[in-house]
Amino acid sequence: MSWERLYARQEYMTPAAAQTVEIVSETCRPTAGSRILDVASGKGEAACVLAERHGCRVLCVDVYWPFLGHASSKVQGRGLEDRISVVCADGTYLPVPSSSFDVGCCIGGPSIVGIEPCLGELSRAVRSGGWVIVSDILWRAKPEGPLGPEWGSVADIDPRLSQSEYVAAMSALGLQVTSVVVHDDRYWEAYLRPMLEVIEHTRQSSQDDPEALAWADEMETDIEVERRAVAKYLDYATIVARKV
Repeated sequence: MSWERLYARQEYMTPAAAQTVEIVSETCRPTAGSRILDVASGKGEAACVLAERHGCRVLCVDVYWPFLGHASSKVQGRGLEDRISVVCADGTYLPVPSSSFDVGCCIGGPSIVGIEPCLGELSRAVRSGGWVIVSDILWRAKPEGPLGPEWGSVADIDPRLSQSEYVAAMSALGLQVTSVVVHDDRYWEAYLRPMLEVIEHTRQSSQDDPEALAWADEMETDIEVERRAVAKYLDYATIVARKV
């Protein structure tokens, strides 16, 4: 079972992604002449919203081919081929010239791509005075020791950065953080809801498919682990910074 199946009922694939897009719009105020870099762009919804709203040019970068195909189809379907380009590339090594973008975004992706290399490439790609805006998990509290297997993929998250540590990591790369917006937990629940609907639909429509039912059980367990982690350890935040 693929990731595109799990995310079939949602265009944004991280908590509070639509709110992060609004922060990009309000903070950066793009124009038709602005160039925006969207790393780990997923299905391309953020790029389409920004291009439609502001007339700006957006470069979408992702490594997952099914999502790249979805984004490309969406760009064509919404008539945005002249404003949005979609390329397959690793967020740790972007095929773009230095200082060539006004805004660099990574919505929900730095911890997946690799925090330091992702932030470093965003900083390199954005011009002096430009903006770098990311959303990511922050560790509100940290476990005293290693997390056991009952914590699933949460146990593998490394590094575990608090808000102050994340800000320090950005500052070390020449990015001056101007605001941190910690999103209410209801946005995490809104993000999880469509996945739970897919899981339930899979159970109802795949009664005779053991593989599909096993996938549904695994995904539901993962979601419950995320909920426990949010309750005990994690925040989700949008961090806004300006390149010095």
